[in-house]
Amino acid sequence: METAINLCRAGESVKGTAKKYGLAYATLYRHVKSGVASPQLGRFRPVLTDDQETELVNYLKDMDAVFFGLTRDEFMSLAFDYAHYNKLQYPENWSKDKKAGEDWLQRFLSRHTNLRLKTPESTSVARAKGFNRREVCYFYENLESAIEKNNIEASRLYNMDKTGISMTSNKPPKVLSVKGKRQVGMIASAERGQLTTVIGCCNAAGSFLPPFLIFARKKMQPRLLDGSPPGTQGT
Repeated sequence: METAINLCRAGESVKGTAKKYGLAYATLYRHVKSGVASPQLGRFRPVLTDDQETELVNYLKDMDAVFFGLTRDEFMSLAFDYAHYNKLQYPENWSKDKKAGEDWLQRFLSRHTNLRLKTPESTSVARAKGFNRREVCYFYENLESAIEKNNIEASRLYNMDKTGISMTSNKPPKVLSVKGKRQVGMIASAERGQLTTVIGCCNAAGSFLPPFLIFARKKMQPRLLDGSPPGTQGT
């Protein structure tokens, strides 16, 4: 096609060149007029080049790595801003909605099969900053030193953790993440609704203590523990 276009622009007839190279006359005529040798599928044109899509994919991965993954709407808005800023040609409905279309997003995900929509786990800023290789190694080095120094057995080594049961629905929206990633996090505010704190504690030998519940109220009512495991305490 590229050779045929160059010949036609050098003065050869479109009809003769098309016959010589086994091309459709109308197809060659259109390519000579546009000056583009690459095939085009009907009236549809890609908005972004391969390099531009790769740039967006890398941005998605970077944001996901720092717990600020983008939702579907946020990413479609980003694609529109990217195309608008770079003065690219995009469908009219993009300008109307100020974001890319659903059909574009589906085709984008089909081209980049390493991306998936996943529901993230709310992660506090303190945990996101503190959970890194250096801090974790430092913790376990101190733990090992304390266990050896004091000859602590498994039945005496306890671990405590807490979780919060929210009184309001707080399900985060799905974000775009890398396929195969086990845990996806999203920075969340600590002040969303009212929480009932549940404290669990067990030792390295596998023995559990009964749960301890902390309710966000002034007076404790025994009926709040109805149906809880034996030995559960609340305050």
